[in-house]
Amino acid sequence: MLEKGRGLRVFHLADTHLGFSAYRKLDENGVNQREKDIYTAFTSVVDYIVESKPDLVIHAGDLFDSVRPTNRAIGVAIEQLLRLSKAEIPTIVVSGNHETPKLKETGHIFRLFEHLEYVYPVYKDVEEHLYFEVKGKKVAVHAVPHCREKKNFIDALKRVKPDDSADYNILATHGAVQSIREFRMNEFNEYVVPLSMLEKKFDYVALGHYHKHVVVHDGVVYSGSTEKMSFLEANDKKGAVEVTFNPSAVVSFLPFKTRPMFDLEPIDCKKLSLKEVMDAVQKVSSDFDAKEAIVRLSLLNLDPAIYRSIDLSSVKSMFPNAFHFELRHTATDDLEDLSTSNVAAVGDLVSEFERFVRNSSYGNKEAILELGKRYIRDAQGEEGDDT
Repeated sequence: MLEKGRGLRVFHLADTHLGFSAYRKLDENGVNQREKDIYTAFTSVVDYIVESKPDLVIHAGDLFDSVRPTNRAIGVAIEQLLRLSKAEIPTIVVSGNHETPKLKETGHIFRLFEHLEYVYPVYKDVEEHLYFEVKGKKVAVHAVPHCREKKNFIDALKRVKPDDSADYNILATHGAVQSIREFRMNEFNEYVVPLSMLEKKFDYVALGHYHKHVVVHDGVVYSGSTEKMSFLEANDKKGAVEVTFNPSAVVSFLPFKTRPMFDLEPIDCKKLSLKEVMDAVQKVSSDFDAKEAIVRLSLLNLDPAIYRSIDLSSVKSMFPNAFHFELRHTATDDLEDLSTSNVAAVGDLVSEFERFVRNSSYGNKEAILELGKRYIRDAQGEEGDDT
């Protein structure tokens, strides 16, 4: 047992998604502001780590938002990992599905980190076993990255098991755990992992992929993402996990400040006149502080004729301090039927894609939209300046 008060301390984070951007709002230097928010969130977490000096840091996947991150995203990653390196804090960075290329011919961005002292990138389509001596105790970290083929990933998970010679065994991996509920992000290349594969008496399992902080099972934990990526996460607290072993794992979630996001309670517009609809929106806008927040409002059972009479600029003006405002509407009470008005003005291609999905017969439209928008923005980013 470690000395009382000097237990092994591990900091667990994931899904920082460096390079993610949205809404095309730029700062004074021409940088997408949401992209900058993502960098700020990651930097804030690293600030805390450097100050608190845990014994180990585990990043459980999706450090980057794409296989081919921009120069800016790469620069932020290297800058922050260098800070951890200079602080001599061993940092394991496991590859997630967002940064893992499907083709062998495509080089992995994590190769850039191999020269950094105290930084251990895990990305080579196979499990790696990393050993550390901490306060006289042997700590084994068994890291399974997202692999190009699901079979390789599952086989690696089957092979890993606690090392009896180690005082502490930690598993770090990235995927959607299947238990009573499935922790999916509804992404085309995510892998579903049966919980039974993780229950091998590890002292702790550090998971990435699911953006909400969840304790799936004793010692099996999703840290959650460090920033909000969509309205599906509007009510989530964002941050990371600090784990203290003394001797068993004690998990503490540490929330970090992020840009506020509100998916407001829908307004039922059934039998409401145009004036009554506008009055209802005005009341909603006056009931909370939207300053620098990302805001979405939905109008249900809205008569199409009334919608055509709504002055969308007037609606937007009711939320003058919002960072971004979206208005959705439907003639029914079914949230799946909601379509976004052009008040959002995200971008022509995104708007066209949204209209297509809204008018389709697909199920789970919200998940399809979030995924599609992300890929469109990724593609648009590659076409633009990546400095």
